Amino acid sequence: MDRECALVTGATSGIGWATACALAQRGAVVGLLGRRREKAEGLAAILREIGGEGIPLPADIGEPRQVEAAVAKLVAITGRLDTVVASAGMAFAGSIMDITEEQWSRLMRVNLDGTFYTARFTMPHLLKSKGTFTAISSDAGVQGAPGYAAYCASKHGVIGFVRTLALDHGPQGVRSNVICPGMVETPMSDEAMASYSEAERTFYRSNVPLGRFGKPNEVAKAILHLTSEDASYSNGMVYSIDGGSTAGYFFAS
Repeated sequence: MDRECALVTGATSGIGWATACALAQRGAVVGLLGRRREKAEGLAAILREIGGEGIPLPADIGEPRQVEAAVAKLVAITGRLDTVVASAGMAFAGSIMDITEEQWSRLMRVNLDGTFYTARFTMPHLLKSKGTFTAISSDAGVQGAPGYAAYCASKHGVIGFVRTLALDHGPQGVRSNVICPGMVETPMSDEAMASYSEAERTFYRSNVPLGRFGKPNEVAKAILHLTSEDASYSNGMVYSIDGGSTAGYFFAS
């Protein structure tokens, strides 16, 4: 197969969903890795309607053997792998005095271990294709956030991990970069803010210099760029796409 083959984890929701659609519109065959089979199959049907092609790959990103099997299935079908986007993630609030050890372990298993498993099982194929690996961290990967100790720890870890991939595998032709979105309008962020009042939502929006939250397709466009030849010299980049919220102190007028 001469067409680009891409794998998107967390493809069944939010940024992963938007990225899968964008890659399919670029002409890639997209492996849709997510826990919910029906969601992956539904997205594959949508991609067919727009002339794209998606391959559902039901798997739990926190289970290495499932990730390994999903990657093997995709490569068996397409014969190659060029683009990997590690988008699967989860978040919850709680100080270290509030969260349980089980919650901490589950979040690390999804956000950090899952990124490792994705890289571990796709890198041999990316080395052959001289492809790209792009992970989704967060603005919580470059700064702290009160009440989000586990989430911040995991997302800081993703940045360090991807920077090291860039050093280890850049000489072999694989470009690795990391995207750090601010608050993006996704089901995950909706769940996180479900208990917030409208006044609280307005307060958080006002802390963004652009005055609004991001949209999944805006992040997907950044990913399209980093995984294209237009970004052929981008490696080890930490790309903040947050409306300026991590640029420095900001006081809304």
